[in-house]
Amino acid sequence: MTAPDTSVGRMIAYAVDRIARTTAERPAPGLRSSRPEAMARRMLEYVLAVPRSRRAFVKHVADTSGTALAFRSATRTGPALDLTAEIDGTDARIGIITRVEEDIAEGVLAQRLAELVDSPASRLVVITPKGRKPDEDPEDARLVAITWPKLAKRLTDKDDRAASLWAALAEYGEAAGARPVDVPVSPRILLDEDTVAAFRAHLDTLRLSSTTLLGLPARFSRARPTHGAWLQAGAGGDRLGIEFGPVELGTPVWLAGSRPARTANLGIGALTDDDAREAAEKRLHTIAAGESWRDGDEHLPAVDGFLGAPADARVEDARALLWEVFDPERLEAAGFPMAIRSQPDLDELRLAVRLRYPADPRGGTFLVAIGGARTWRTLLPRVTREYDDKTYVVQAEKSDTADDLVRKVHEALTSLATKP
Repeated sequence: MTAPDTSVGRMIAYAVDRIARTTAERPAPGLRSSRPEAMARRMLEYVLAVPRSRRAFVKHVADTSGTALAFRSATRTGPALDLTAEIDGTDARIGIITRVEEDIAEGVLAQRLAELVDSPASRLVVITPKGRKPDEDPEDARLVAITWPKLAKRLTDKDDRAASLWAALAEYGEAAGARPVDVPVSPRILLDEDTVAAFRAHLDTLRLSSTTLLGLPARFSRARPTHGAWLQAGAGGDRLGIEFGPVELGTPVWLAGSRPARTANLGIGALTDDDAREAAEKRLHTIAAGESWRDGDEHLPAVDGFLGAPADARVEDARALLWEVFDPERLEAAGFPMAIRSQPDLDELRLAVRLRYPADPRGGTFLVAIGGARTWRTLLPRVTREYDDKTYVVQAEKSDTADDLVRKVHEALTSLATKP
């Protein structure tokens, strides 16, 4: 690679191009798997292509001597090191591990140090956001742990020609993994009795609709053309199914198809009395009797009036908040991807998503759920380790934000996955 200029735009363009060209950017689950990780790695590679910047990094960050040859990304050999370079004329090497939104699994640093050439001049440089500093401390002089902001602070003066690149790289490394929870709702809403009862009633409408129309249970799925949590039945293909999503026209329960994306209103809310339930069942059976109703909106019978109690703003606030908790991308970024082929069905007692922990598969699977009993007193998330049924109920303090709630769920998962 020729020496780059100091344009931030060129650095970003280089990173995007390299990611697009490299088929092995995402080798192992939980390790160097996300686009933010790959972007940070490739942008750092771009800056270190300049000998002056490389010398500054070796001297003021790696704190070793000698001249480092070009840093390379070892994509063919797996996730051992993000970047690596030889020190000219010696056996020593400098390895770099970068993190943006993923944690470093326990034991990884000790393993990478053991694989590093045993030379006093060798270094393993670990660069993380401030909130993701590695817990592991192998007590090895060859290990250098630094945060993205400290990296920039140390090098913008020492390598002033590339100061704008170091600053932009550090800003990206610190911020890109922190996708904010953009729900301006207090988690305390999950304790409101009326909201709890209404939310559960609309879930019951989803259960009735999915079994009557499709003979299928609803469950969380990742097979969606858009991002975020998706609770659905039969909506993942080119025919209409049903989903539970944002409240519109008084209900979160809608007919939906994903290829192409389309939707149709059922006009059914929470069924709080026998008359409303009987009318809803009649409507659903009428729709199900149509031979082609799943093939498009034009085959659906006209919906005459709204049945049941409409969802109010509090139901949508609770749904939006809980969908951040159940968001598969957030959960995977925390180290817990969905167990795709074994998602639990929505039933009368519980709504849950099942997760795995690739960093230690021996831990089995985990559930993040609401409900769990015949009487729902709250919508607070419950986090369970399935092999021994150990459960944490995540609490909502008065000062908590949506971000706090999501963070507590991730912390509970990590605790159950890493502790007896």
